[in-house]
Amino acid sequence: KGEMLAEYTRELQAQLDAVYAKTRALDDEFGPARRAAITRCEADLAAAREALGAVELEVNALPRSERAAGLEELKAHKAKIAALAADLKRAVVSLPRDELLGRDDPEEAATLRGEREEAHARLLATHDRTRAGTRKLRDAARTVAETEEIGAAIMGDLAAQRQTLMHSSGVLRATAERLHRARQ
Repeated sequence: KGEMLAEYTRELQAQLDAVYAKTRALDDEFGPARRAAITRCEADLAAAREALGAVELEVNALPRSERAAGLEELKAHKAKIAALAADLKRAVVSLPRDELLGRDDPEEAATLRGEREEAHARLLATHDRTRAGTRKLRDAARTVAETEEIGAAIMGDLAAQRQTLMHSSGVLRATAERLHRARQ
């Protein structure tokens, strides 16, 4: 059983590598050639899914003691297939838009790809500046809250000191009045 699993796993990995390479190369294809490349990628992805099914059957046939590691590897392969399927779906979705906009010229596509990358870089820079600004605002709000706490504490101390002064002033007046009466 282990040999079959190893063989199916090698076959699956080879198919995943092929699909990965082909999906990365899709950006270099245009027009009908791109459509044909997408079709080939879809067929290779379907073959990878079939190989995954064979691997899954072999993993489930393993003894319990060996199954956990096989299930982890199976989970990783499923994640790879899901990621490749998402990449392929994005390529399929962009096909009609690219054809509608007449993006079948390699030079124009390279220019558009460069513009897209520049826009992405600007977006990331703006995002970073926004995060930095938000961080500064949070720091400022924290400083304001601390300042308000300190101000409230000072106001409380001043009120207590005022009470002490008022009391002392009252005692002083009373003493002065008694002293004045005693002199007369």
